[in-house]
Amino acid sequence: MFRQLTDFYRAWAYESDCTIKMFQAIQAGHLQDNPSENFRSMARLSWHITESIAELLHHAGLKEVEGIVDASQEKNDLDKLISEYQKSSESLILALKNHWTDEMLEEKVPMYGDHWERGVVLSILIRHQSHHRGQLSVLIRQEGLTIPGMYGPSKEEWLAMGMKPLA
Repeated sequence: MFRQLTDFYRAWAYESDCTIKMFQAIQAGHLQDNPSENFRSMARLSWHITESIAELLHHAGLKEVEGIVDASQEKNDLDKLISEYQKSSESLILALKNHWTDEMLEEKVPMYGDHWERGVVLSILIRHQSHHRGQLSVLIRQEGLTIPGMYGPSKEEWLAMGMKPLA
């Protein structure tokens, strides 16, 4: 849980940069919508990460966060994906700075049939994004593309440093 907005801003800056790097690892032609009943496609998963910023914060009462809240019809436009993600990410920070205070982070708001503290909402936003970014990394790897390191070097980054990747 976040107790100070400045802590969230620092964490979000890192996490949103990681998400953009992950999106940029998807090469043109690989962001495809291949529906399966067993998992989300790379396109759907990427758009879900993007739409979740505004959708989650709207549920928490912060309607000022801009962005797509239902990207189910979005498809293969990687530039639009990155642009929409950046717009939502920047809008989130601006909305928080204008409408929430540190004191408000312990207040509970109705969320999906429960009540969460606002600081928990921000924490879950980051965890949710990280969770889906992990799923996306598997799909990117399956396409034979290079995954950027997030919390340490990726396999390719270890090799580029002349080191053996951990098994």
